[in-house]
Amino acid sequence: MKKLLALVLALTLLLALTACGKKDAEAPDLAAYYANFEASLGADNTPMVIDANEEGFVDQFYPGLSDYSFKQSVIKLAAMNSVVYEFALLECEKEEDVEAVKGILQTRIDNQVSGGAFYPETIEGWQKAELIVNGNVVALIVAGGSQADAVTAFNALFK
Repeated sequence: MKKLLALVLALTLLLALTACGKKDAEAPDLAAYYANFEASLGADNTPMVIDANEEGFVDQFYPGLSDYSFKQSVIKLAAMNSVVYEFALLECEKEEDVEAVKGILQTRIDNQVSGGAFYPETIEGWQKAELIVNGNVVALIVAGGSQADAVTAFNALFK
């Protein structure tokens, strides 16, 4: 009887632990995050942006990125290189692609910091760029004076 009770308790514990196991969480809506952040800046403070996906600029700014598949891809670039503002919000289809995508975004930061941003103020802004990985989501956020707010709002999506 004791063995049977021990077996039942062990199976109950096993089932309880299995139920609490890690489940694949859905990533937040990256386009909605970006739209909400942009709206929070107000019309007078929102820079003119180019949608790199729509304009076909992805490989120009992020060489190799089009070799990967994404569930979500939001890439917004400042229309003028004197403006410190760029968002690359990517949800990778495959977990094994996350590090490679992160490397591509880090290369973008490194290139901008080493003179690609051209102006001293923009280079300084790129030095504060945030590269964030959460699950299969990789984000590059460069938002000038709104950097801290953009990063805080992005990180809040995953809590």
